Amino acid sequence: MSNIVFYFSGTGNSLKAAKSVIAELGGGEIVSMAKPHGYSLTKQYDTIGFVYPTYFWGLPKIVIEFVEKIKMTNNENAYFYAIATYGGNAAGAISQMNELLLKNHNIKLNSGYGLKMFSNYVLLYNMRKTVDKITKESNERLVPILNSIKNKENNTIKKPNKLFAAINNEFVKKVSKTAKDYNVNNECSGCGICKEVCPVKNIQMVNNKPQFNHNCEQCVACIQYCPKKAINYKNKTQKRRRYTHPEISYKELAERNSI
Repeated sequence: MSNIVFYFSGTGNSLKAAKSVIAELGGGEIVSMAKPHGYSLTKQYDTIGFVYPTYFWGLPKIVIEFVEKIKMTNNENAYFYAIATYGGNAAGAISQMNELLLKNHNIKLNSGYGLKMFSNYVLLYNMRKTVDKITKESNERLVPILNSIKNKENNTIKKPNKLFAAINNEFVKKVSKTAKDYNVNNECSGCGICKEVCPVKNIQMVNNKPQFNHNCEQCVACIQYCPKKAINYKNKTQKRRRYTHPEISYKELAERNSI
């Protein structure tokens, strides 16, 4: 028996949490949920986890689609858990995952956890300067979660909140179209990092400049990892600070997202 954790990450926060779980469990597979054609489990697992950020009080669109498509034959008896990373509130991100698994696979989460990490939705606000302090605190909050998962503890998953679901549903319906609002200034060096880190391959390089298509997840990895701060959203982010998890380089994020 073995362990597998599925993750989705734009700034590296959820990838960091996923890596920590697998390390605590003694090893296993880490798989991006940005798989274009779904995923099929080919063997039986002892634990199966989902780690992802909270978007508009619920799940990212790509996570919803992944969970709907995944094939989990012969894994009904595994220990299932979810970790929703968040900056403000995990809201309905755990209950929504539980409902998705139940509806599509007749599987319930054994446990679900919210993990507060550095708040980084740069499209809405400027980010704090206290990255080290908040990262240290999130690492401390992660310890009891890791222990609980390692011990296969169960906890109560709350029922879905209609308000949370409605807000998230509106976001999911519109998010793909938001790519039209990105712009690139003259500081762009044509390095292509934005293309590499985009988990859904929404960026093409045309004449050494990024061109955005219509499959955006609004993870804003392109904005956050750009070394020149050349990519921005409307006129909102130009003067705002950038953030990526201190332990996750663009090269690692790009490599793992391509596996």
